[in-house]
Amino acid sequence: MPELADHASSPRRTWRWGVATLGFLAAVSLGTLSIRAHARHTQEVESIGRAVFATDDTTIPDDTVLLQELEKAIDLRRRENFDRMLDARDPGELIEHATLTEKALDRRLLGIDALFVVGDELFGYLFRPENGWGSGGTDRKAIDYTPRLRRIHLGAAGGPDAFGCFSCHSKGGVDGAGTQTQNAFFRGDGERTGGADQRNAPHLLGLGPVACLAREMSAELQAQAAGARERAQAEGHPVEQALTTKGVAFGRVTAEPDGRLDTGAVEGVDPDLTIRPFGWKGHQATLRDIAEESLHLHQGLLSTRIQLAVRDGALDPGPYGKGPWYDVDEDGVSLEIDPGMLTTVVAYLAQLEVPVTRPPRDPGLLDTWAAGRSRFDEIGCAGCHVPTLELDDTKLDARQPAAPDSAPFVIDVAKDGDGPKIEPKYAGYVTSYLVHPFSDLKRHDMGTALASPAPQGTIPARMFLTRPLWGLAETAPYLHDGRAPTLHEAIVLHGGEAAKSRDAYLALDEPGRGSVRVFLASLSREPKLFVP
Repeated sequence: MPELADHASSPRRTWRWGVATLGFLAAVSLGTLSIRAHARHTQEVESIGRAVFATDDTTIPDDTVLLQELEKAIDLRRRENFDRMLDARDPGELIEHATLTEKALDRRLLGIDALFVVGDELFGYLFRPENGWGSGGTDRKAIDYTPRLRRIHLGAAGGPDAFGCFSCHSKGGVDGAGTQTQNAFFRGDGERTGGADQRNAPHLLGLGPVACLAREMSAELQAQAAGARERAQAEGHPVEQALTTKGVAFGRVTAEPDGRLDTGAVEGVDPDLTIRPFGWKGHQATLRDIAEESLHLHQGLLSTRIQLAVRDGALDPGPYGKGPWYDVDEDGVSLEIDPGMLTTVVAYLAQLEVPVTRPPRDPGLLDTWAAGRSRFDEIGCAGCHVPTLELDDTKLDARQPAAPDSAPFVIDVAKDGDGPKIEPKYAGYVTSYLVHPFSDLKRHDMGTALASPAPQGTIPARMFLTRPLWGLAETAPYLHDGRAPTLHEAIVLHGGEAAKSRDAYLALDEPGRGSVRVFLASLSREPKLFVP
């Protein structure tokens, strides 16, 4: 594996040009096409308003800007074609363009912006058997060998059900959600959909700020519990401590003088008080964890960490295979996902844009939208779908957790990568940042109707993480399994702790309910130029 390859091109991103180029230019000249130029590294000068609300999406860049972007687009298209042809001649070339080793990261051979491009290529790469895709002892070099997807997962072993990450994350734009036909069928019997736990792929925008929020919230909850334990030991009597972080309540703990901590009254989070914001039920704490799990379940790719943990007896090999630790999935490939590749994926995901709110332009609809925003709060939706959480530390180490001798590779989720970004609360160098996920990052009982077929680990069947609503408009169908084709049906299916808000929504007259839906339909993403 080379340390790095020529990473100048970035397949799959916004600027893609084909035969539609002339038609596009004609449309621009007539003023009939609304576009937004895609600028990756201009977040530092963006205003606060741009991060909260999308800018006027009818703005047309001047001729000079259009010419520059056209040149850039044609150049990237040529590079993408070159990559494709080169890989056709020399299979494996594309994975070299999408690969960085730990040694390359240690030597800082690429900057943050280049790492984003490499991660983009890895995210868009279609893995192959020679890369370790899939599992099993079949002779993969046989002339008649054909890779076979397994759409219904086989227990904890997973699929594979896709060749690449982007295969199920494209609705509404790159890094978007999945359609219902792209649902994953987790923890099944490998054959029948009945009994499998269906999951619809969520969009991936804003994951960097969410990861940072979860880290801060976990630290604050754990500090509160530790403080209660210290007081109980010092004062010689039980101490009850309410758990609250960023305005979100997570129940309470009771510390005993002997150091024991009663977590029986903790709500919406595991007893270790670690916020896990990834997965529909909130079962993974970090971007690295969810990326590693996804590569295994969806592509059948095992990380070096998993292999070493199996070797050392720290991890049950059952979900991964029956082979020796260095090829536990028996596919004949030992090195599949090394730490550098995981770091690349994390760095890419952490730098993605955040969603925006795009109010309607029609004056009548704008009044309806404003009324819907107010009703969203009035009927109690904002109690769980918290509109804004404040973030203090925007730095995220893409290598964390890393080996003790590994230097951090820090991403600033407020500045690096694609825009728009989260906005500072105050002007000046030192400030916190406002994140608008419309979530409390807490698990809630959603009732019987939405319950999964079985618990997921220790998480009960009825419990789900409050799904962030930012970017919602581009993600239909809705809910964890894509069963709701409309916003109305998604709301009506809420039960359990959400039943009161659902009933308040149903108690509104039709114009009132419509205003809530209009507001929700404005939780979108900034328009980007995309010409296939």
